[in-house]
Amino acid sequence: MSEKTITEVVAALIWEDDRFLVCQRPAGKKRGLLWEFAGGKVEAGETKEEALARECREELAVELDVGAAFLDVTHEYPDLTVHLTLFEARIRSGALTLLEHAAMKWIRAEEADPAVFCPADTVILERLRAFAGHTDVFCFGDLTVRLLHPADGDADTIVYTHEDFVTACHVRALLEADGLSADLAVIGGIDWDDALSPWPAPKVFRGGRDFGGHAAAHLDLLRQTVIPALEAGSCYRRRMIAGYSLAGLFSLWAASASDLFASCASVSGSLWYEGFTDWLEKQTVRFGGAYLSVGDREKNTKNPRMAKVEDETRRACRILGDKGIPAVFERNPGGHFRDVPARIARGIAWILKGD
Repeated sequence: MSEKTITEVVAALIWEDDRFLVCQRPAGKKRGLLWEFAGGKVEAGETKEEALARECREELAVELDVGAAFLDVTHEYPDLTVHLTLFEARIRSGALTLLEHAAMKWIRAEEADPAVFCPADTVILERLRAFAGHTDVFCFGDLTVRLLHPADGDADTIVYTHEDFVTACHVRALLEADGLSADLAVIGGIDWDDALSPWPAPKVFRGGRDFGGHAAAHLDLLRQTVIPALEAGSCYRRRMIAGYSLAGLFSLWAASASDLFASCASVSGSLWYEGFTDWLEKQTVRFGGAYLSVGDREKNTKNPRMAKVEDETRRACRILGDKGIPAVFERNPGGHFRDVPARIARGIAWILKGD
């Protein structure tokens, strides 16, 4: 008896905030009108990533940046057995256009009904509910905060962060894998260059925008509105703040400029920002500890202002130490955009364990 042939299939997990894209199969095809993730078969000579980029170009008229594999499953249909690999992906260019499917929509994990999806996607939907679920949403005008709870629902610490929802979900999963528990308050709907910069500064990229310098107003919004709303009736013992890039700068600035946060993590933080370490040296700080990090290739940027990031981050760590604040400095392999969720999780893990 011959061994069954397994067909390699790829699909795209494309996010828009806390929703992901699904498509409805054409009525005339097998499993017609069931919902699925965009993608298709891997052709001879293609890598899985190449196949996914081609399929989405042919089906949706978009060019993708294909990221890491999210999950792979094997499923046996009456007519074939598929090995499906779901990749995280981002639309690089093009406008979503239905070239093959009957319909498409953006849905949240809790909205996905397995009964209307292709059977091979059942395990994927379960994983997505675990990955993106256990979340409460708070709205404050244009600002949206998604409160991500650990799977066991029991956390005595809340960590405020300005990362995107998907990155925060990855961070939560990494923390749970490390046996750590915290609620993550994921703040969105803000203009980073304006709300997270402590004072006005010139733009760093040609064609970019100057930094607005309204961090104080954003911190006031957190203090007066967001924190009271999120923590009303809670049993939190500790409140912390963590961030990446410009949000890392804001995290250290906010912890130093207020008494709101027990500890902070500035992960690949923009501590090259003009005047920041001079300001920090003059500041009276009252928080309990700080994790500071950079990528070991970040200083190699051709931008002369940003190239100071490692020296300035080291200086910030020395300043905190001189003030009696427990602080650690770490260098991670690679440039600014490498392993972002893992770097953030490492920083949050340090403040959770160290405070």
